[in-house]
Amino acid sequence: MVFNPLNIAREDVVEAGVRLPDQTKATQVRVLGPDGRETLSQVSGGKVLFLASVPPVGFDVYDVQAGSAGTAASELKATETSLENARYRLQMDANGDVSSIFDKAVNKKLLSAPVRLAIKTDNPRNWPAWNMDYDQEIAAPRAYVSGTAKVRVVENGPVRVAVEVARETEGSRFVQTIRLSAGDAGNRVEFGNAIDWRSTNCNLKICFPLTAVNSNATYNWDVGTIERPTESERQFEVASHQWIDLTDQSGGYGATVLTDCKNGSDKPDDHTVRLTLIRTPGTRGGYPDQASQDLGHHEFMFGLAG
Repeated sequence: MVFNPLNIAREDVVEAGVRLPDQTKATQVRVLGPDGRETLSQVSGGKVLFLASVPPVGFDVYDVQAGSAGTAASELKATETSLENARYRLQMDANGDVSSIFDKAVNKKLLSAPVRLAIKTDNPRNWPAWNMDYDQEIAAPRAYVSGTAKVRVVENGPVRVAVEVARETEGSRFVQTIRLSAGDAGNRVEFGNAIDWRSTNCNLKICFPLTAVNSNATYNWDVGTIERPTESERQFEVASHQWIDLTDQSGGYGATVLTDCKNGSDKPDDHTVRLTLIRTPGTRGGYPDQASQDLGHHEFMFGLAG
């Protein structure tokens, strides 16, 4: 049973833990929708993935059966350096970062530089639990997540393709999984992140340098939206809930950064959006017990949609 809590009809990828009567056939399944027709499916990581279309605030029942899936042609492609679906074409660089996202719908590149994880010095003069200092905010990152990248294709089916990139920097380990899906779910690029964080006196930001340019970006709150300008000394790190939209000043195209949690964020210039993921600040402003906050394991999911 697949339930859709949204007030709009939705097509998306479902991940289901299913125990088949004959586990020897667990790598070969077919999934039938409520109309009896087969939908795209694959097995990945011990789970069944399938494409489901569900009405608003409603549910549908899908039947998972042992046996070979149909032979529908897949629109998805994956290598260790590229991903592609009907909407996007991605390229990875030698560092393991996504260096290019081409949006076929608007015939434009969405990125002006690679999407990177940045480690920034963060040692505020006062109140380290919540203060951040502007001079450190605008300073260049002290490091980017780099190191020798271990890259492998971890999903390659008709529902979803994915590349995993594992790296270590400043004592922390970063595993990022970049995904593209079929159907309407393919209208976003997903970035899954599993991070074992051991770095101190710093914060971790994910940086989205876009080709869209606008002095204002739109941020969503639970009660609506708000427009904010490029950061200044009086307003830089700000709250955001689930998405930040940067539409080009021409109005012709743009990109939206999606997140599954409530992140701090900043907009250092007219074309870059950054989400603050983890903070383990220095404690020159007192409160030494706060020097270990956020150490440990973290998982995040982000998206980028044109």
